[in-house]
Amino acid sequence: MNSNHKRPENRTDEELVAIWQRDQHSVEGHRALAQLLKRYQQPVYGWCWRFVHEREMALDLAQEVLVSVANGLAGFSGRSAVKSWVFSIMLNRCRSELRKFKPDLERVEVLSLVKDLGPTPDQEYEDREAEDALRHSIVECLTVLEQDALWLRCIDGLPVDEITRILGITEQSGARAVLQRARRRLRATLDEREETP
Repeated sequence: MNSNHKRPENRTDEELVAIWQRDQHSVEGHRALAQLLKRYQQPVYGWCWRFVHEREMALDLAQEVLVSVANGLAGFSGRSAVKSWVFSIMLNRCRSELRKFKPDLERVEVLSLVKDLGPTPDQEYEDREAEDALRHSIVECLTVLEQDALWLRCIDGLPVDEITRILGITEQSGARAVLQRARRRLRATLDEREETP
């Protein structure tokens, strides 16, 4: 199939952005934008939920982020991956929301980000208590920067140099040092918990 006749769902993010930037008012431009927003709808919601842990607020934030993405596409220069750019918009929006409503908010638990590890109705009360204690101790052992870096690397699979750029890390070795430090702290915390009866 000729690359000019590829369906929107078979195009890369960058191709979709280029189509939209080339002609925002054409049918093809609208289809490219719709496909891009559809592609990021679930990931953006997941990222927002990670920050607020409240469904309705996460849905509202995700919608705001997607509107910002659509409005900002004209200025997207391609200096980073589209995914990194979208994540940056989401990160700024969620941090802004958290500062507005919960200035002293504790950070979201790292382990709950990988999958929904929260208590389910059929779990025993003791299991839920132990799990909550583990998540709380992990959150306490990591800085905000370390949690964000771990999320971007382990969940979103972004390369270290992209994480360095997104999070504005100024250390010489960038996100690599932050990730190594976070892993050491997590290991020490888990080892300490295993030793505690």
